[in-house]
This record gives sequence, structure tokens and C-alpha cells, in this order.
Amino acid sequence: QTLSSAYEELYLWDNQLSYDKKFGKHKLNAMIGTSYQQYKKEWMSATGSGRASEMTTELDNATKATDVGGNSYAWALMSYMGRVHYSYDNRYFLTATFRADGSSKFGANNRFGYFPSFSAAWNISNESFMERAPWISMLKLRLGYGLTGNQNIDAYAFADKLEVNGAYSFGSQRGFEATQVSLIYPYKLSNPSIKWESVEQYNVGLDMGFLNDRIVANVDFYLKNTNDMLTKKPVPQTSGTSLVSSDWPPVNIGKVRNTGVEISLNTKNFVGEFTWETTLNMTFNKNKVLKLGGPEILSGVSLIREGLPINSFYGFIMGGIYQNLDEVFSGVPMENRAQDRESHNSKVNTSPGDIWFVNTDNNDVIDDFDRTVIGNPNPDFIFGFNNQFGYKNFDLSIYFQGTVGNDIWNGVRVAHEGMESTYNQFTSTLNRWNGEGSSNTMPRAIYADPNRNNRASTRWLEDGSYLRLKNLTFGYTFTQAGLRKIGVKSLRLYLSFDNLWTLTNYSGLDPEVGLWGLDYGIYPTSRTYMFGASVKF
Repeated sequence: QTLSSAYEELYLWDNQLSYDKKFGKHKLNAMIGTSYQQYKKEWMSATGSGRASEMTTELDNATKATDVGGNSYAWALMSYMGRVHYSYDNRYFLTATFRADGSSKFGANNRFGYFPSFSAAWNISNESFMERAPWISMLKLRLGYGLTGNQNIDAYAFADKLEVNGAYSFGSQRGFEATQVSLIYPYKLSNPSIKWESVEQYNVGLDMGFLNDRIVANVDFYLKNTNDMLTKKPVPQTSGTSLVSSDWPPVNIGKVRNTGVEISLNTKNFVGEFTWETTLNMTFNKNKVLKLGGPEILSGVSLIREGLPINSFYGFIMGGIYQNLDEVFSGVPMENRAQDRESHNSKVNTSPGDIWFVNTDNNDVIDDFDRTVIGNPNPDFIFGFNNQFGYKNFDLSIYFQGTVGNDIWNGVRVAHEGMESTYNQFTSTLNRWNGEGSSNTMPRAIYADPNRNNRASTRWLEDGSYLRLKNLTFGYTFTQAGLRKIGVKSLRLYLSFDNLWTLTNYSGLDPEVGLWGLDYGIYPTSRTYMFGASVKF
């Protein structure tokens, strides 16, 4: 029998003091404030086995206690903030803010981070010379700069984590029994110098409205530098600490730059009894690692290297499939090619039906030095497209979303199209190579894979672009005249459908696999059918 309990508490304490003043065409607003957050969680568990009878079921009646455990976790955040906003004649706007955030997740010397921001705007449409262009209903230019902080790490990264159940053997030699001595040792390295990650952003924006805002467009150009990134760094085997990636110590390392354009367009295509409104959002973003502060980081197939998009895919380029033994022994050899035809063994050597990979370093063998950047998980752009229709009491909303230009690593195919072991494979392997000319895309089935056909390569990369009907909602609102008799102010009935349809070339269950483009069996997005009613009394 096992019993467990947990207790969580979160305290929030906010204070704010504001000042507003208007004098002539001038307006001034100022604010100072503080915010305090504290979180704590405690949990414990106990397990017992054996009981005197079926009548004694409490844990206290167990004849043997087999396990007991418990721990706690806590963090706190103290913030001081201020803001000043000034405007003149609803034409010129200036805003300045400042935050000082102190987090218990960092050591005493790096506990606080300081984050200023500034912005300015010019409402050009309120200038007198704009009277000559009455078809422009809104025109505003915006400029901005700001710093924000990130503290998304474990609560005790600045201190060593200790293992209290360690043991060491003394006196172990022939003829003598070793003595076990209990000890405490650090199993997870700390980083006392860990500090806030800061995100520096520059922004230029333009807001435009035409024909009494029947057409409204917003364009934002941005440059964002992420400095002192909080990431985990591998530890050497000689450290004596845990080598599990989740236990790696966090470090502030490198600099990443994102540049891009965000565009939104809203149009009121029809107004009146029949209405139709369209909204389009598009984001174009380029990502690059500017500084790493150390050697490149390769985790699986994801590479972090200066000058490349973060977590670029890294591996071999698949060239084709050897169709006969002449092709195997011509050109640059694979690592496991036999010395000559006489010593060739199809079970242990590169053979017809195996993949040949591109020789990128132009040396005399295909080996790990021929790995290169093979893909990018970041899309060229993402978009959303929504249409809302209305006719009398009926309404209809259709929302699409999608991405273009991103790659996905299909790790599910690696396991189920690899054909190197004896467990079940996808039916796609029925189209594998089984003789000269039979396939140039899927290799032979061979136990233990002597040619390493399943190595990280473009074979497992797929286009992750997609278009998805994210939501379809149809509703009907009853007239007030019919509702007054039953004491209801408004009543709307609706049908809503989520994730109805997806257009994609990706062969996996769902192209929405996450930020880094890795699919190792992600649970697909659910298709939802919902009927609802919105009632106001």
C-alpha cells in the first residue's frame, strides 16, 4: 500500500501608485509599483507491505515499511517597477519604463536584473497636412527599445545537489571483505555565477487605416538579441557527477539574434445586413547564433553552432542506393566497404541495397567528417487567416493557420523504417530495395545495419509545412423579442469544430511537433466537435 500527499502555496502581493495629470494639450501618466511572488511545494510518500488481516488496511498496520520519501521546492521573485507616459495633442507619445527583478533562483551576487525600455510614437494622421488625404483614416509611426529578463531555470541552480545514499568500499582485497562506508557527494554540478538572461529588442512599426478603417494594416520590423542565454551544458565523464542531460548545470552562454517582420491585415469586406471581415497575420523570422562562448553543442541531430540557426539539423546527405556490386566498389568507399570483391560479405559489409552518402569533405572515405548541416526546424514564415461572416442572426467563423519552409526530423520513421532489428515495421518498408532497380529511396532490410543506413541523414528529414483548418464555428443568436417572455437577455447556440482538416506532405501523425522540429512520437492534436450555448439573464 502506498500513500502520498502534496501541498502547494503561491503568494502574490502587488502594490501600485499612479499619477495622472492633464494640462492643456499635455498629458502625463506615471506609475510606480512592487510585485512579490512566493511559491512553495512540499510532498511526501510512504509504502508498506504485509498486513495482519484484511481488516487492518491502514499504512500504520503494515508489517513492513518498504519505502519513504519526501522533499520540498520553493522560489521567490521580488520586482520593483516604474513607468512614465507623456503625450502631446494626441500626436506625439513618449513612454519610459524600468524594472528591477530579484529572483531566488540566482546566487546572492547575481540575484537582481535591471530592465529598461523606451518607446515613441507619432500619430501622423492627426497632423493638419493629413486633411489633404481624407481616405487615410489612420497613420502612426512607432519606435521602441527594451530589455526583458528570463529566469526559467531550476530553483537551486547556484548550489550543488547532494546524493545522501552514496557508498564507498574500503579494504577490498583478496581474502578480506570490503567495508561499506556511507557518504554524501554532489551528483549535480552547480553554477554559482548563473545570472539573468536578457532579451534586447529594437522595433519599428507602422499602423495604417484606410476608408474609415475599413482596411487596417500593421507592419512591425524587429531585431531581437538574446544575451547570456540560459541553457544546460554537458559535463565531462571525469566530473563524477550525473551525465543525464536533465541534470546538466545551467550556464549563461552565447548570443542569438532574431530579425523579422510581423504583418497583420484586417479588412471589412462587406458591412450591413451581410457582413464579412477578414484578418491575416504573417510572421517572417530569421534566427542566427552570433556567439556561443565555447565549443559547438551537438545533442542528437540538433546542432548549435555560431553563424547558424539555433538547433539546426546535422547529419549526412543521402545520395542514393547502390544497385549492384560494381557501384559499391566504384567511387568513394563507405566505412564498411570490403577490401575487395573476394572478401566481400553482405552481412557485414556495404552491399547492393545500402545507401551511399555524399562525400562533403572530398577525402578518400565516407565517415563522420562528412556530416554537415542538413536542415532547419525554423519556418520561413508562419501565418493565420480568419474569416468571419454574419447574416441576420447567423454567424460563421473560419480560421486557418500554418507554417512554410520548416523541416521536421521524423524519429518515428527511424525506429519503424530502419529494418535493422526484429520488431514490427511500417508497411512502407514493403517498398524496400530487394533487387537491382527496385528502389532508390529505401534500402535493403539487413539485421544490425552494417552500412549504418539508419545514421542521422536527410533520409529522415521531411518538409514540415502545413495548412490547417484550425477552427470552424457556426452560431445563431435569438432575437430579444422572443427571449423577454422567458426572462433571458440573450441566447446564442453554436457548433464549433477544431482541427477539422490538415494539408501537409509530412508523413507523421501531426506536423505541429514543437519548436525544435523533433518528432519522436508526439501525441497528435485532437479533433474536437463541440455544441454550446451562451446565455445571459
